[in-house]
Amino acid sequence: MAIAGGLLVLIVVGALLGLLVQAAFLLWGARIARIEQRTYAKALGTALLGGIAAFILALVLGVIPIVGHVLGIIGGFFISALIMMPIFNTTFAKALGATVLAWTLFLVISGLLMLVAGGIGFLTWIQKFH
Repeated sequence: MAIAGGLLVLIVVGALLGLLVQAAFLLWGARIARIEQRTYAKALGTALLGGIAAFILALVLGVIPIVGHVLGIIGGFFISALIMMPIFNTTFAKALGATVLAWTLFLVISGLLMLVAGGIGFLTWIQKFH
């Protein structure tokens, strides 16, 4: 039982940290998309509400074989942008641009961090043999 409780705590903390990081990338995307009234609190609200809505959409569309998952991902961008519009008081084009930029920046930064971590791990492994 203690293991399950600890695992639950890790899941909740991980989800909260993920939400905070997602909001930071959304704020960065909003800056690049030139959305004027951007704040971290607005990005946090958008990330939370957009994430919930995108998750529900992905569940609904996920029952369609093959195409449903792709539609769920694309629909998630549109739903997040629709939620972002009134929160940031911006246009759909800017909101969609900020959403796509946020995910692109996240993937690029994550990929770079994984390459650096892999390189450090590889160099550490090589040093064991010299």
